[in-house]
Amino acid sequence: MTYMNEGYEFFKKETITTVLKEEAVRHYKNITFFENRDRFKLLNELRYNSIQYFENSTLNMESGEYNENSEAVEARDRINLFLVTTYKIIRLADIKTAATSSPSLIFGGQGKNIDLILNMFNLGRNNIPASVVIDYIEKAIDVYNSDRLYAFFRTINPFFWLRIYSSDSEKRNLIAPHTGHTQSSGKSSNAVPGAMPRSGSPFSGS
Repeated sequence: MTYMNEGYEFFKKETITTVLKEEAVRHYKNITFFENRDRFKLLNELRYNSIQYFENSTLNMESGEYNENSEAVEARDRINLFLVTTYKIIRLADIKTAATSSPSLIFGGQGKNIDLILNMFNLGRNNIPASVVIDYIEKAIDVYNSDRLYAFFRTINPFFWLRIYSSDSEKRNLIAPHTGHTQSSGKSSNAVPGAMPRSGSPFSGS
């Protein structure tokens, strides 16, 4: 337990902070060696904590909820710190994480589409074994691990940086506010300060 906490404290300082500062938006084939490394570490941490959670939880067949001991609670708390980020990282590795749950007579008798990563703590309610989630995480880990060498060559390739800079510039131009068409006085066409169109929106429809 002490070893796990010490290892996690180091991981939390060195990896989670780095990855969360840089929002995961690029496809795994368009990231640097260092981004690849950080995503790989984060996915391994998700795998480790997920296994810890499920090994220390028992499924209540009547309610579909997991009965968690103290170690499972700690693992769940750690997972929640970066679950959304790791979900994006997995999806950016071209891993589809949606699945159709098995029909359950207890919970309505109908299957439904759910995302296995974002709903990993609700697998029991959807008759999905925990091993399926671990499989998806391990597939993503393999994708990033297999691309590590390519990521290294991308990082030392100046044309890669030019392409990334060009792409980022285009995105900034798309989201930059347009100027030259706004009214500095804040008056509408009817010369009423702060007036809204009758439709109730800032722009009148056609």
